[in-house]
Amino acid sequence: AKTLEADPRFAAFSAEALKVSEDPNRLPVPELRGDEIYNFWRDKDHIHGILRKTSAADFAKPDPHWQTVLDIDALGKKENTSWVFHGMSCLFPETRYCTVSLSVGGEDASTDREFDLQSGRFVDGGFVSPHSKQNIAWLNNDTLLIAREWGPNTMTQSGYAYVVKEWKRGTPLASAKEIFRGQSSDIFVAPGVLEDAQGDHLTILDRAVTFFQSRWLVQTPSGLKEMGIPLKSNPVGVIDGRVLIEIHEDWAPATGGPKFTQGSLLSVRIADLLRDPAHLHPDVVFA
Repeated sequence: AKTLEADPRFAAFSAEALKVSEDPNRLPVPELRGDEIYNFWRDKDHIHGILRKTSAADFAKPDPHWQTVLDIDALGKKENTSWVFHGMSCLFPETRYCTVSLSVGGEDASTDREFDLQSGRFVDGGFVSPHSKQNIAWLNNDTLLIAREWGPNTMTQSGYAYVVKEWKRGTPLASAKEIFRGQSSDIFVAPGVLEDAQGDHLTILDRAVTFFQSRWLVQTPSGLKEMGIPLKSNPVGVIDGRVLIEIHEDWAPATGGPKFTQGSLLSVRIADLLRDPAHLHPDVVFA
């Protein structure tokens, strides 16, 4: 840092970057939750940022009227902690209850606390997962999937979680039930849930075996099973009975069968995936 700051161009570049980042006319990135638009916004008056919302109709206007839902600077002042917002994971489809991830000073580790978007308050007696490097996904209203530090030998050599547990509402975090354990040589293991408005629901685990490669698992009626997709690929969503998969390397699922090129978006029927996740027959959405 000292070397960069000593460069004669540093001061000018830093001032220009700050001006852009604080420009009140920059585009707010919208996130649709239910019938409302949410945005996380930082400026000179909100150094750590505010989570705010407006209606879809109001967002379409030149000057939307934003309502603050959570003020990170005010929360930090109240709790005497330099909180940094690390995002949130929300229960679908209501998207009312979320786990808000708060980091002290911006470190990788976070404290995750259940928050009510409608009331703008943390939930009394709600889920609270204390300080750790962790990843959380909602399985249902009363169940979270969590990968975090559970004690000795539960973090990878890279320093991230590789043990995933299922945690029920109203029970101690220590009583959470283990559902998967990767290896200490992995980069990390993280849970996820893919859902759509039609009621499709797919529980997946990302077992990152290298920085660029993952082995993906899916919850089937007979337990967690590995998906037969390339190591450089990602399940990105579900829609109308199908799961969408991005591939980042060429893929020939079956000898003599079709070949798919790197960068393509493919789809697989969810019913087929759950029946035989190791042997898939994708269709092309985009090549």
